[in-house]
Amino acid sequence: MTKDQAKEHRWFWHNGFLSCDLLSQWHHGFFTRDYAPQTPQALHKYFGDFGASRAYHAKQVHGDRIVNTSDFSGDYLPEADGVFTSDPNTSVWACSADCVPILIGDRSLGTVAAIHSGWRGTAKGILGKAIAKFIESGSDLSNLVTALGPAISGTSYQVQTDVADQVLTTIKNPVGVFPDATLGHCRLDLRLVQQQQLLELGLTISQIAIAPYCTFQTPEHFFSYRRNCLENSIKSSPQIHPQIQWSGIASVERSN
Repeated sequence: MTKDQAKEHRWFWHNGFLSCDLLSQWHHGFFTRDYAPQTPQALHKYFGDFGASRAYHAKQVHGDRIVNTSDFSGDYLPEADGVFTSDPNTSVWACSADCVPILIGDRSLGTVAAIHSGWRGTAKGILGKAIAKFIESGSDLSNLVTALGPAISGTSYQVQTDVADQVLTTIKNPVGVFPDATLGHCRLDLRLVQQQQLLELGLTISQIAIAPYCTFQTPEHFFSYRRNCLENSIKSSPQIHPQIQWSGIASVERSN
């Protein structure tokens, strides 16, 4: 996180989940491991009685596809890593366990999206596709706000250099990559890269917030896929239940 970014926005705990003042006009939350294994359909009740009839989430595949809630039918889950809605009082969700959960809203239209972005989604430009979805739906870039939730930090995320190279091709100003003692590897801060992607798309620093939490370094609050792999490297049996946390946001009526 940059010093300027740290000064911009406040994050706070509410009923055991994390919220950001940048998204204060929406019911939203970055939930913790304490809520596992509850699903979005159960979790959105913690937002209070705001009339949401359904919570939507996709079958995440580490890609760059963004779907609308109108693409859902019955119990069918489309393969995608982002869900967008313009339907009032509808919540959309993404799950993560080191990858970055991203919640986006339009302050004028009330439309929202929930995005899951690991290094593959970041390299494929899923954030740019999400912003394009808003623009196609009538948003003005100046009305968008984006919160990058708890995820693995650069100090804890060791990757091969070719992975970092793929991610860095998406930005003009290279940021978020740091040296590592292991040959052929480096440290990668996905949220700094994503912040730079958003800045180069035309958002300002005041429209972006980064959560001050690392999933790897905060086991009391968050699951971490990488930490779990290290802790269970000598175990022969896999986890019965997926260790993930959900992040969601509910759309609101268009402002006058």
